Amino acid sequence: MGTGPSTKETTLHHYNDPLCQVLANDQEVDFLGIVLAGTSDDNEHKAFVAQRIGALLEAMRPDGVLVSIDSWGNCHIDFASVIQAVGERNIPLVGLSFVGTQAAFVVTNSYMNSIVDLNKNSEGVESLIVSENTTVELDAVKAVAILKNKICKQNNERDWVVNSTKNLRRLILRSFAVKEAGFQNGNASFLDGRLALNLAKLEEAGNSAYEKMKDKVAGFSIRLISPSQKDVSVNSILDFSPVAAKAMGGIGEGISHLFTGLNVMLTAVEESGFQPANFGASNGILGEKVCFGRPGTPNSSDYILNIDVVLKDGQARTREGIMAAHELNDTVVAAIRDILRSLSSSVATGKSEYWDRVRSGGYKIAVVKLVPGLGCLYDTLLFPSEPAGYVGGKSIMDRSNNVQVVISPNEYRDGAVHSLT
Repeated sequence: MGTGPSTKETTLHHYNDPLCQVLANDQEVDFLGIVLAGTSDDNEHKAFVAQRIGALLEAMRPDGVLVSIDSWGNCHIDFASVIQAVGERNIPLVGLSFVGTQAAFVVTNSYMNSIVDLNKNSEGVESLIVSENTTVELDAVKAVAILKNKICKQNNERDWVVNSTKNLRRLILRSFAVKEAGFQNGNASFLDGRLALNLAKLEEAGNSAYEKMKDKVAGFSIRLISPSQKDVSVNSILDFSPVAAKAMGGIGEGISHLFTGLNVMLTAVEESGFQPANFGASNGILGEKVCFGRPGTPNSSDYILNIDVVLKDGQARTREGIMAAHELNDTVVAAIRDILRSLSSSVATGKSEYWDRVRSGGYKIAVVKLVPGLGCLYDTLLFPSEPAGYVGGKSIMDRSNNVQVVISPNEYRDGAVHSLT
């Protein structure tokens, strides 16, 4: 068992991750960063990765650690192994995972005594509704509160008071609210909240990718779904992602632009009608297959740009086929990023400033995120060229053989992680 529709963290979820937001906004917390590691297939490698994470955390000297995973079953071996490696080093920790009634841990240890169950399904099962059983703000607040309590009990003579703050890297996020979206024949434009896209230009961008992957892709289509069109039929939902672009600097610093009110939905199907899935496909009526308003899904009032990829038979069951769908999707989105990147700050509807910073004297907390790292429909891409993009990135399997990679809070919030589940 790996990740099903209700538990998978989409690219949009990583972009909006409530764990990162709660920790970064907590004035008592010195947020050290995010340790990303892939879940492995081989038990020996699971143990190796867990020990390397434990050794790294010991060197980082955190006061406490949050360990999060979006998959279950066999992957709970990775989860338990990491928790044990952290606990053996006498570091207070809290775990976050879907459990419910269906996903009882296949292995346990004495350090698994503080687990926040991410289940929100009334029957406690993995469902076919995207993001139903993923981390929300309340889960994050609960996990941080429990962790702080454990830290205080272990250090009962210390006062956790921030005595100085040092700013490291700054990220400015300018947002541009899309109030209406549609297609037009002329040049694409954004004026007074109305985004007009040239469908022919988007298809031309998609075709440039399609020409390189005809051995895997049979075709694709693009449509805009308005907030009132939740009754439309969709193929299996591979991902939700934001439309964001770098206006200055690299991922995690400088200036990024973001369209709010518009998200991208990548769907796919094989020519024969087979729906790509790990544990149950999420195809069907859109309004019945998505838990809207979660960190990893659009709000109910958002427009959705649906890029639907038709894969050649058999390709939905290969790593290369799924990656081809994500690459084609990103190539289409790149044409919209060009519009977004060119917008003047004077028409922005919001501006946020984020710092990677050191809060001396505060609770030093690190997050360990165990992300998919097994292959087809169970993989994670790191460090794309554009926020939450695909092009320029590399799978955690290929980049580090699933061994941990450390990223800063600003890199994470700026789209350094792209989901391939």
